[in-house]
Amino acid sequence: MRHRPKGGHERGSATITTLVAMGMFLIMLTLFTQFAVWQYGRGVVRSAALEAARSESVLDAGEGACLQRFEQVRADLLGGEMGQGVGQASCAVLDDRVVVTVTTRFERWLPISPDWEFTVTAVAAREVEPE
Repeated sequence: MRHRPKGGHERGSATITTLVAMGMFLIMLTLFTQFAVWQYGRGVVRSAALEAARSESVLDAGEGACLQRFEQVRADLLGGEMGQGVGQASCAVLDDRVVVTVTTRFERWLPISPDWEFTVTAVAAREVEPE
């Protein structure tokens, strides 16, 4: 006489449940990690834009100081594929301020999540010659 487990045909059902739960956990972990990395990237773009605005706001700023500083900070802190998603900085020098605008698009890691596109604007007061 063979011994049957309690519940009849439940042999191996815990394995399927465990695999599904592990798969869901890995997907959620990947999405959380993607969000954290994107937040870091957004911080880098914001910092680079602020640095660019500050570099152009000084009275003796050289030609193209804004774009050079933006690219330097961005390249130092954010390279690779993610860095390629950062658009070109637009530097506008007005009478009393410098405005830097950057549009960025970070690609999704999984097909179930959307890409993330955002625009960062940084403003710095511009030094003016005393009258």
